[in-house]
Amino acid sequence: MLVRGKTRSGFTLVELSLSLVFVATLSLIVALLISNTVSSYRRGLTLNQINTVGMDLVDDMRTTIQNSTTKSVTSACNTIYSTTAEIQQCEQNGGSEFVSKTWVTDVEIAQGKTAKNVPMTGVFCTGSYSYIWNSGYLLAQKRGGYPKYGDFSATTLKYDGGTQTGFRLLKIRDDARAVCITMANNNTFKGGQINISTYKGLVSETPIDLLKATASAGAGNNEYTGLALYDLSVAAPADSVSLNNLFYSVAFVLGTTEGGINVTASGNFCAPPNDYANENFDYCAINKFNFAARAMGE
Repeated sequence: MLVRGKTRSGFTLVELSLSLVFVATLSLIVALLISNTVSSYRRGLTLNQINTVGMDLVDDMRTTIQNSTTKSVTSACNTIYSTTAEIQQCEQNGGSEFVSKTWVTDVEIAQGKTAKNVPMTGVFCTGSYSYIWNSGYLLAQKRGGYPKYGDFSATTLKYDGGTQTGFRLLKIRDDARAVCITMANNNTFKGGQINISTYKGLVSETPIDLLKATASAGAGNNEYTGLALYDLSVAAPADSVSLNNLFYSVAFVLGTTEGGINVTASGNFCAPPNDYANENFDYCAINKFNFAARAMGE
């Protein structure tokens, strides 16, 4: 008598292995999608912060310019310079040295990658308030020893009321353009101290750092690395005698202090992670702002 054996349904070892591979692959794809989504979200937050803070700075500078003096900048040429040649040169330049000045140096972003003539610090004087800024390169946390910028250092300010250090974008009351006048002929400045303490009483308000409280979009230990300027340039104000106005054209570059920013690059200004030992690539962003304003004060 033939007795048939009972059959049992189930998965073979091969089928089980294939199922596990499929689930693992699917999990990996989902993880990558989530990672990319989170990374894009972080970059979006960072860029949004750059744009918001940048527009706040535009509003601050535009208001300052509008309330500043309409007195021609070249009127200071006769006061500061003594020789005819110096006065004529100053007037031909539109007195630009009494409005803004920037100092540059070469910055080694990463091994074998050097940016030439990078703006590192500068001043902008409106005739009512003056601004002093330090580049994000001077404030960035060094990773693997980079960025490197030789003997250049962050600028500090000494005035009648004390000394300001560690600032990013300092705004001070300076009706006499003392900051720019003091630095007008200093072409070899490599950071360090700007001393206007001899202009007693001119700084009548406590200077403020407009970027001090700015938090980056990052978190944890990098939450307050903040934002900084990477350039600030001002065209010599054009006189309009008939309207008794001065017209200023201002441009500045605002970015994070994270991400290995290279302001001289074309295209992507944030260095790839492998180039900069950069674990904060998602928190890297940079943008340029341009505006014009007219002085209408006393």
